Amino acid sequence: MKRAILLLLLANAVVLAWQQGLFGPGPEAGREPQRLALQIAPEKIRVLHAEQLASLRQAATGKADGGGLGCVAFGDFDEASLGRVQARLAELGLGERLQQKQVEATNGFIVYLPPATSRAEAERLAKELRGRGERDAVVLGPETALANAILLGSFRDEEAAQRHQADLARRGVRGAVLGARPAGAAATRFEIRDLDAALAQQLAEVQREFPQGRLGACGP
Repeated sequence: MKRAILLLLLANAVVLAWQQGLFGPGPEAGREPQRLALQIAPEKIRVLHAEQLASLRQAATGKADGGGLGCVAFGDFDEASLGRVQARLAELGLGERLQQKQVEATNGFIVYLPPATSRAEAERLAKELRGRGERDAVVLGPETALANAILLGSFRDEEAAQRHQADLARRGVRGAVLGARPAGAAATRFEIRDLDAALAQQLAEVQREFPQGRLGACGP
């Protein structure tokens, strides 16, 4: 009985000493202040779409497995949006990490104004459209099946092309036609190497600005 009482007193003394900090700092009061203090800029965390996350994770697999540096392909872009994409990627200061190559455009849909009577007339109309805010207006060259047509957008699926066509009509651009992307059309694909977490986030933001482009792992 005396032994039990002594053990109980000893246990109470140990608990009291721990509460007084004799064994080191104890847990702080409040809502988990230590864990919150360890969070790094939680307000900057952004959620990626599942497709973006999967693509970037796949592209970085090589680095994680020791099989080389991560690489992301971003494309494919035709003449209509190429200039704006190039300018946006230049803002990231990628240097030699960024490369671009010519590829054959995949199947898709385009929205365009039918060919003008001459190249000069097409250029005049395209300039007028850009002045009205249609930044993607570009005249197709003589080597294409739609020479002197004015390209207004390129899309992977028909529904997105239809929405763009309707938006153009609401903005006063009349006569826009929806058609299949010409077979064998040229496109530009960007490859970004030496991928890290910060760059992956930046690329996801760029992709949201250019939904017609797709992020994915680089090919062989």
